[in-house]
Amino acid sequence: MDFSQSVAVITGAGSGIGQQLAIQLAQAGAKVAINDFNAESLEQTAEEVRSHGGTVFSDAFDVSNREAMHNFAQMVEEQFGQVDMMINNAGVALGRMKLEEISYEDFQWLLNINLWGVIHGTVAFLPLLRQRPRAKLVNVCSSYGLLAVPEQSPYCTAKFAVRGFTDSLRLELMDTNVRVSLVCPSQVRTNIVRHGRHRTEAEKEKTIEQFDTLMTCLSPADGARIILRGLRKNRELIFVGRDSKIYNFASRFTPQCIIKFVVRRELRKLAELDARSADSTP
Repeated sequence: MDFSQSVAVITGAGSGIGQQLAIQLAQAGAKVAINDFNAESLEQTAEEVRSHGGTVFSDAFDVSNREAMHNFAQMVEEQFGQVDMMINNAGVALGRMKLEEISYEDFQWLLNINLWGVIHGTVAFLPLLRQRPRAKLVNVCSSYGLLAVPEQSPYCTAKFAVRGFTDSLRLELMDTNVRVSLVCPSQVRTNIVRHGRHRTEAEKEKTIEQFDTLMTCLSPADGARIILRGLRKNRELIFVGRDSKIYNFASRFTPQCIIKFVVRRELRKLAELDARSADSTP
């Protein structure tokens, strides 16, 4: 797909992969419509796009707000007259918690953004995508939508649902002008943990340290480049990061006994990090 002269919509574009997708698409000649719940960071992205000579329209709101999403779609149509690509990228996270430690409020908060935000964006923009000769709907999932992990049940619930939603929709639209892609990132240095909800400030700092130490090796710019390369090749499933590919393979071919062994090993690593952090605390 040639991105020049196209209009791309990106949610969660205030930082991380969403921000880099907006910048790189603008550099490729696309006009971009961007969203984020944080108005200040969203404006920073808009300024970055303009500094690269791009055209941008922005609207700050929470993607869990269905009415705001449909208003956004109407405004984008009025601004640009078309939409060629919709990227549902916005997402949030909770810290490491067992199910018994998670409140209904926090579970609902995460589902409203990570799942309903994707549904709202899809429903609001699909009619505009259908009007174009060729269009793309892109839903950002996670490696945790391929293989479940402990102490992340709300996040896995949402991402597995996004995967099922996207796979079903791909079959509905397979004979239309709209191509549907699922993106599964892992190991990307984003702010999702820093902006997440945690039980205490101390646990937040510990989780950030573990995330930065164990789970990041790609920059958001790297992640965006991999995604756009996959979209240019019309890939239906785009893996970002080594772990995403490993999780996909494991979910398909690895017996549960081996998965449990690996999970126990990873939990031991986290426990060792916890112990080192406790020892180094004055």
